[in-house]
Amino acid sequence: MDPMLAYVWLSCCKDLNRRTKKFLVELFGSAQAVYGASDSQLEGCLEVYCEELRMQKRWDSGLDRNVSDAQDCIQRASAMGAWLMHYGSPEYPSWLREIVDPPMVLYGLGDPSLLIGPGIAVVGTRRASSYGRWAAFQIAARIAECGTPVISGMAEGIDAEAHAGCLSRRTGTIAVLGTGIEHCFPACNRKLYRQIRQEGLILSEFKPGERGYASYFPLRNRVISGLSKSVVVVEGAEKSGSMITAGLAAEQGRDVFAVPGNINQPNSAGVNRLIYDGAYPITDLDTAAAALGLSSQRTQRLRESLSEEESRVVAIVEREGMISRERLCALSDIPAASVASLVTILELKGLLQESGSKIVVAK
Repeated sequence: MDPMLAYVWLSCCKDLNRRTKKFLVELFGSAQAVYGASDSQLEGCLEVYCEELRMQKRWDSGLDRNVSDAQDCIQRASAMGAWLMHYGSPEYPSWLREIVDPPMVLYGLGDPSLLIGPGIAVVGTRRASSYGRWAAFQIAARIAECGTPVISGMAEGIDAEAHAGCLSRRTGTIAVLGTGIEHCFPACNRKLYRQIRQEGLILSEFKPGERGYASYFPLRNRVISGLSKSVVVVEGAEKSGSMITAGLAAEQGRDVFAVPGNINQPNSAGVNRLIYDGAYPITDLDTAAAALGLSSQRTQRLRESLSEEESRVVAIVEREGMISRERLCALSDIPAASVASLVTILELKGLLQESGSKIVVAK
């Protein structure tokens, strides 16, 4: 059986939840093997994995192995120029594979190379303030300047601004949909949808023609955080989709960042609560990328061009955080006159700076 057909069939199986599908694929080795297993084999495995299965009547008639729905999904995706990527493929994003309930299949329109490494998610409320919109755009632009894709859900408000900020720096952005890739939701983002399709990536785990349901959007959020190294929440009420994404990110072991908000605004309550609970606050645009563990492409090129001694000095200052010239000489085993010259050169290159009598990494 064709592997893609098998994985699409498994993704369409309504009798199994996403965690169970991952369990079976890991146990049997592939979706093809799951398809070929007998109902008694599957039931025996699942009775150990989920005790409540004994009470489920749906297994009385066995697992539906009709592949017509899966064939239709593949044909519809192909007709609109989309590509498919399955869980067993070596190209499947490793970060997404780590989560407990990964999609068995991803449908994409655009550049699949954006999935090679983790991105940074920027999410927030649809009812964003002018400040929130500005912050989302600017933070996304800073992330994009480091050559890292911004991931969001293409909703109104913060999501749309995050995508736009990334695209403004000519870096591809990833829009994860809560519908099939045939549908642009909300319709007011149709222009953005077209631009992302051309310059970034439209991504969904749902059937190409599937329309969105309320239950789909929390599922979409776990993919947003699953594809990300870190999640930045710009604005959101205490009970909102962006808080769900932040919670999922924490469960998945991702770092959570939040932009402090006006304490008089309901949509600041969620982000301020996140910071109170331990999320990293983003308080300065100029240091936002560094806080997220990113460095600009200019900085990366500079680092690649450093001499061995320059690299050693920068590494020591980064490790120590703040250091005197005397201690830098001792740790680097470089003469004082040479250290003074190296520090001056690295200041001119914008990598280090002096703060009183100490040397620190430049902001």
